[in-house]
Amino acid sequence: MSSFDEKINISNFSISKMDLSEIDSLTSRLPRNGVFDLNIAEKVLIITLEGQNLCQEKIVILDRWIGNLEAKKNKAWSFAALTRAKEKGYKTAKDKEWFAQSDDDYILLLNDITMAKASKKWLENKASYFSGWHYAVKTFLRRDYSLENSANLSTVGYTNNVGGGDSLHNSQQDICGEHDWG
Repeated sequence: MSSFDEKINISNFSISKMDLSEIDSLTSRLPRNGVFDLNIAEKVLIITLEGQNLCQEKIVILDRWIGNLEAKKNKAWSFAALTRAKEKGYKTAKDKEWFAQSDDDYILLLNDITMAKASKKWLENKASYFSGWHYAVKTFLRRDYSLENSANLSTVGYTNNVGGGDSLHNSQQDICGEHDWG
């Protein structure tokens, strides 16, 4: 059985040790110059979906990690303001607040949260990069298949069209699995 607890487990999580090798590998398999043919485009379509999926899985873990760090940050601030500031002799609420904001434990957690948010932003940008490639490849494939279908219409005699109906209408359908609700 697979559970969310297993999928988004952060018990031994470390941002600095997050494995990005699969994402880097998929990125390196994308065309560098934007020149590709039908076979490459079909492969790239799969790569982009895999890349988006990997990024989204890691973003969920980072969201959970950020929530955990936010709770620790609030706890560190409260401990510094209510306990440590009192031990240091601060009496007024404003002095305790200033002390808590400069507490080393609190600042370390703020830095960890900033790192986690930056990492999340990097993954969101990478997912957007894969999404952009996915759209470009779908557009290329739609145009390429459309040209192939229109070439079949002009030939006299046998064609590869075995379905009923208008071939021009069929070529306008999304070849990548998205349903046209219009």
